[in-house]
Amino acid sequence: MIEYLNEDEVFRVGMCIEQAGLEFYTKMAEKAEDQATKRVFKKLAKDEKEHLKFFESMELKTAGGMGARPAEMDSDVSAYVCSIVDGGIFQGIEEMAKYQRRKFNPETALELALQVEKDAVLYYTEAMHSAKKKAAKQALKELVEEEKRHVVEISARLNRLRKKAKK
Repeated sequence: MIEYLNEDEVFRVGMCIEQAGLEFYTKMAEKAEDQATKRVFKKLAKDEKEHLKFFESMELKTAGGMGARPAEMDSDVSAYVCSIVDGGIFQGIEEMAKYQRRKFNPETALELALQVEKDAVLYYTEAMHSAKKKAAKQALKELVEEEKRHVVEISARLNRLRKKAKK
């Protein structure tokens, strides 16, 4: 799928991913009762906000995006790439939206976050390998590393919760 997207579209998908993550993590931080879980979700929300700023700066730095496409296609492209996120590549993002309306369970919320972060690592890694521009490759490499840190943070918190539940 990624080979059919130009670098600009890859970054637009990234913006959709990060926006969905920001909304989910912010809501989960509000719902979390234990401070450790609340801190994890607040940090994740803060990071996603930074990722969005990063994508916006890449759009500005490259004067029209990472790839080449006619300006009149801008809204069509945005709708298309966000639909990929909403119903295709990242099914977990759709689940995040649904979960926000349910009763909060820290383990379930963290498991969902973990799946989406793992999907993001795979997506950005594949995009990095497909990117042709050096700046895009480097930017995606940094995102992969950040998403991997998220996987580690979420896994650690999830493991602590599970150990606590067994006692």
